[in-house]
Amino acid sequence: MRGLAVRTMGCIGVESIIDYLCDPLKDAINDEDPYVWKTAAICIAKLYDINPQRVEDYGFVEKLIDMISDGNAMVVSNAVAALNEISSWKGNVFEMDGQYLHKLLTALSECSEWGWVYILDFIATNMPKDVKDIEQAIQRVVPHLSHNNAAVVLSASKVLVWYMDFITDAEKIWSICWKLTQPLVSLMSSNPEIQYIAIKNINLII
Repeated sequence: MRGLAVRTMGCIGVESIIDYLCDPLKDAINDEDPYVWKTAAICIAKLYDINPQRVEDYGFVEKLIDMISDGNAMVVSNAVAALNEISSWKGNVFEMDGQYLHKLLTALSECSEWGWVYILDFIATNMPKDVKDIEQAIQRVVPHLSHNNAAVVLSASKVLVWYMDFITDAEKIWSICWKLTQPLVSLMSSNPEIQYIAIKNINLII
């Protein structure tokens, strides 16, 4: 019931009542039930669209970042989905480091397919600075190229294409390109929208 209440709060897109929603939302992100947390994460993104300043005043963005360290993969995937959405409006609100990257890569093995997409997209747009972390991410993301879900394959491809620019070893670059080739070519038999994105990725590799 608490999770349903939080979800309903997120659907009320009226700025005049946002002050009445923030306190219950603050309670929700400290709830004992992970389902309530993951629902609250999406609600934060929706409220940010209505009144960014109020969301920042309550420290909700920082709380989303804290959720990345949670042991529940559903919570992690919803937190990064919310952060991705907020970043699309405000710009980057997060700085990736090796510790966060490790937690995100661990969550990849435990969440749903769409959780993979959210996390992979987040990893792609929030690159760590350490080359060793970049190489670790590439190694852990490559297996997702063989997934049946085209969205997972495209998100994994995005990570590899963007991270590959920071690899200096020519042999490693060639290996990554080779691993990308077959999955992207296979996507050319998908619908036109997926074909278009696949062609864009192929063009970046070339």
